[in-house]
Amino acid sequence: DGRRVNMYLRISRLLHEVKSMLYWTMLAACTVGPGTVVTCARAGAEYDLSLIWALVFASILAYTLQEGTARLTIVSGKSLGQCLRVKYKNGAKIYDTAVICWLVSLSVFIGNTLYECNNWAGGIDAILAIPGTENTVGLRVGCCLGYAVIVLALLYWDKVDMLGVFLGVVMMCMVVLFLIVVLNMDINGANLGWGFLPNIPERLPNTAEPTDIVLSLVGTTSIGFNLFLGGSMAEGKALKGAQRGIGFSTVSAFLVSVLILIVGSGKYNENGPEETFQISSISEAISNFFGTAGVVVFALGFIAAALSSMLTVPLGAALTANSLFTEEADSGEQVKGVDNPTYQKEDGTSVKMEDLSKTKTTSTEEKSTGKSLPRWIYLGIMFVMVIIATTVISANVDRTVVILIAQVFNGLLLPFFSICLLLCINDEQFMSGGPQKGWANLALTLSVIITLFLASNVIVQKAFGSLITIVYVKILIAAGVALVIITALLVLTSLGRDLLRSFQNNCCTGTVED
Repeated sequence: DGRRVNMYLRISRLLHEVKSMLYWTMLAACTVGPGTVVTCARAGAEYDLSLIWALVFASILAYTLQEGTARLTIVSGKSLGQCLRVKYKNGAKIYDTAVICWLVSLSVFIGNTLYECNNWAGGIDAILAIPGTENTVGLRVGCCLGYAVIVLALLYWDKVDMLGVFLGVVMMCMVVLFLIVVLNMDINGANLGWGFLPNIPERLPNTAEPTDIVLSLVGTTSIGFNLFLGGSMAEGKALKGAQRGIGFSTVSAFLVSVLILIVGSGKYNENGPEETFQISSISEAISNFFGTAGVVVFALGFIAAALSSMLTVPLGAALTANSLFTEEADSGEQVKGVDNPTYQKEDGTSVKMEDLSKTKTTSTEEKSTGKSLPRWIYLGIMFVMVIIATTVISANVDRTVVILIAQVFNGLLLPFFSICLLLCINDEQFMSGGPQKGWANLALTLSVIITLFLASNVIVQKAFGSLITIVYVKILIAAGVALVIITALLVLTSLGRDLLRSFQNNCCTGTVED
């Protein structure tokens, strides 16, 4: 009868929504890697709960940027990398590819290579967290080579998904472990509340620079190459479903990060730690509650987080390069409107081709045959990154320093990728079918300005830290640099005109539903 049909439809929609949520958790899996574990735990151990606000901001930033790149892909039918290639096809070129494409590809390669070293460092620390293990040359080199063989084999034979579910389950066991530890900790409610208010604490002995930790938290939560990965995941999806999925993924990553930070705060000393932070501090905190069994579960979860990131980071770099250097064949059809040709409705059904005929115009120009990135280059990018990471960590480089450098460097790259997204998502040739609304542009522009400020703050600290000792002077200089850069973009590019048009025409209306 009718009630059974309605119940069946509700269950069907619920299952489809759950499936969609799980699909988008891939972004959370990329976010919560060994760098997240170490950086968040270090933030808690060295600065207590005072830097939770950085995770709040980073999560809002991550959602804003990932929703923007998903919107760009769904409306234009092109990923961010493809849009950059088209947008600057008439500019300066190197080997028939726009210079900016080379810059983006090189930035992602360097940043992800550092991330891969970060993953290998986390993987070794995870092994050493197992009770009874020691940091010997044989164990360290053997484990690095073992990781390399597994990762290279899965990447070469394109079997990355084989371990996905298993690693996800093991990693969730680690998350549950952190949750139980937090529930059993004596947390100062006042300190927890104050931690949500932006502040830059004073540096304590044997701690990292607080501005470095803040940018690291932003860099490990709002990952630059996720803009390219999120865009590829959005292909063939509906905007509302993508927004919900990205929101779920972002909130999940935020909660996990906060749990790790709170566990790390259990080792906080208001006079500063006796020695620099080590991952063994987390093991000690877990051991106090669960003994050896808890430490083993933590180590296995940490290994799973490291291994999943070891696979996704080089793959993300290769996919980014592929989108930037691949020229699609011109099929003679130009897609406009609110969805791309592989659009799916909320229930997962595809749109009929006759329904798409309204959004296509046939071109009589000669069709391009297109070109693609050779497979040997595609594989070479991933293999080189794995080889570098294996070599660096086998040489016993300070792993905590490696992780901090990787997070800070990628945090510095985030403004560059954010600016690329802002320029493309306001270009009419991509977004004429569903222009960006004024409020969405305001949020995205503010996000870009804040990433510029955070990156400038770190640069000012590194360059003039010994000359300028007053914190607020450094902050004012960083804010000035950020405002100068965004002003130059508004004046020297079409961005200013595009944003003005957005505020005038689309503040309260728009083609794409939000």
